[in-house]
Amino acid sequence: MSATTVLTDRVPLFETQPPAFVQEQDFAARQYRGRRDNQEDYYAFADAAEPEERSLERLLLVVGDGLGAHAGGSVASYIGVNAFVRAYHEQDGPPAWKLKHAVETANETLGFITSRMPAVAPPMGTTMLGVLVMPQSMQWISVGDSPLFLFREGELKRINADHSLSPLIDARAERGEITKEEAENHPDRHTLQSALLGHPIAMTDAPPEPMPLKKGDIVIAASDGIFTLTHKALEELLSFGKHTTADKIADAIIFAIRRINNDRQDNTTVGVVKIA
Repeated sequence: MSATTVLTDRVPLFETQPPAFVQEQDFAARQYRGRRDNQEDYYAFADAAEPEERSLERLLLVVGDGLGAHAGGSVASYIGVNAFVRAYHEQDGPPAWKLKHAVETANETLGFITSRMPAVAPPMGTTMLGVLVMPQSMQWISVGDSPLFLFREGELKRINADHSLSPLIDARAERGEITKEEAENHPDRHTLQSALLGHPIAMTDAPPEPMPLKKGDIVIAASDGIFTLTHKALEELLSFGKHTTADKIADAIIFAIRRINNDRQDNTTVGVVKIA
């Protein structure tokens, strides 16, 4: 399941005012169902400008990846993302506090719905990645394994924590306890240590201060289906994106994943924000 929050039209730019993000040019998202029966990812862009700011001076991007082994993964991601966006806008205070409140509200909302379901049903669950992007900085909160990347000056880095078992399994390989090949193909590699399930959240990644951004940076928020592409392949692809628009970058990433034609391809969501 997927959707985008309706945003305002392009705002005229003036030299004395900070630039506003322009839909499709500066931010865009694309999805691919892959080989799954349903699209269990959901995303939303939302205008996060403060009352004294012009529309789209701040942009909120939220990505949820519903848990397929749980009841209504597609419904969980839809409910979680929308609850996150509503809660962010309802709360006053610093961005870090608003993001924290938003993820806690999304988790509580899923817990409330699960409590109304039959006792034999598993809890509804989703990962959650919320990113607030401003012209010169960004702040995020994440629960689960959905990655947040920053591409800067030809180098791609994942900047949020991975709450799957992958880091622990890779650490075993580094210590020589298992081989690198065994680590890459470990059956528990994608098991989550933390997700929104309506219970107390086990692990959250939320830096207290914004991360500075530079002109030319590209921010990528995605679901784990993007890992069909190697880090190097994604980095090389993004190196061609500095002179094009966000929608073209998102299209190119999805096209590259489709070309691989992985017979176990997961749902993929790719949200792109360019810093002009």
